Amino acid sequence: MTGPGAQPSNVVLILADDQDVHLGGMTPMKKTKTLIGDAGATFVNAYTVTPLCCPSRSSILTGLYPHNHEVRNNSLSGNCSSPLWQKGPESEALPVYLSKQKYQTFFAGKYLNQYGKKDAGDVSHIPPGWDQWHALVGNSQYYNYTLSVNGKEEKHTDSYEKDYLTDLIANRSLKFLDDRSPQHPFFLMLSPPAPHSPWTAAPQYQNDFGDVKAPRDGSFDKPGKDKHWLLRQPINPMPNSSLTFLDNAYRKRWQTLLSVDDMVEMLVKKLESIKELDNTYIFYTSDNGYHTGQFSLPIDKRQLYEFDIRIPLLVRGPGIKPNQTLQVTRHLLLSSLHVLL
Repeated sequence: MTGPGAQPSNVVLILADDQDVHLGGMTPMKKTKTLIGDAGATFVNAYTVTPLCCPSRSSILTGLYPHNHEVRNNSLSGNCSSPLWQKGPESEALPVYLSKQKYQTFFAGKYLNQYGKKDAGDVSHIPPGWDQWHALVGNSQYYNYTLSVNGKEEKHTDSYEKDYLTDLIANRSLKFLDDRSPQHPFFLMLSPPAPHSPWTAAPQYQNDFGDVKAPRDGSFDKPGKDKHWLLRQPINPMPNSSLTFLDNAYRKRWQTLLSVDDMVEMLVKKLESIKELDNTYIFYTSDNGYHTGQFSLPIDKRQLYEFDIRIPLLVRGPGIKPNQTLQVTRHLLLSSLHVLL
């Protein structure tokens, strides 16, 4: 990402949690689509390597497919943030390489589902390559969570101003940019909890999208009797109580994403104010998609259908022409990032 003798470009990676494309998951992200997509390229055929958080995130961090990094699921026994992962793929992940290239590295948010737990090295474990580390212990939360802040435990409660995780990630990333050395490039990885359950929106957004319902697309509440075993199990048709729950879940997911949209805007404005925007690649993506009633399935991911495997992927930066819509199919390893850096 540099020319001969040029200053290396900065990189920002924003990784949402469970954000689909197929069912309209990018609809609330008006600022993000303008500030990243319209200012650069949108990949409309981007796919996760596997529709599950920990294996997908492990692929993003390493550039390896799951059969190579051997993270099979979200459990410790499935190699999620396990000692085996830490000794192997994690020790050769992207931040390790970037650190060797004199990048200043910053992480904030959800890392891997088992991160920070006792059998995974507890909060004292800082993956190699990170200069600043603000990682969530365990799975996504918005309030009442624990962080590992550079290896020290930091507990949070339920104050919006102090604790709302998406905003905390944004604010700490801005401070990192203020404190950085201008002599070296930087890499930020921001991993907000949205739109993962428990779908806790910021107070100012809790009444948004009041009329929105889960999309009644062609597979919504349809029997999966001709599909594989798991899709043959759900009750069909779904009861009214399930429909109400799905509509509420869908609406709340959108509400949580509004804070992520704000975070993107804050970050772009900060990069512009410190005169780094033109030399920074900003990637926006998700670890996997999601479903809300397709084939009568309850909320989740894990299925090899478009709604679960297709994900957002937007990028802007030096040399990327604005307003591009790219049809090329991409598996989300961000392998191009690993190669170009």
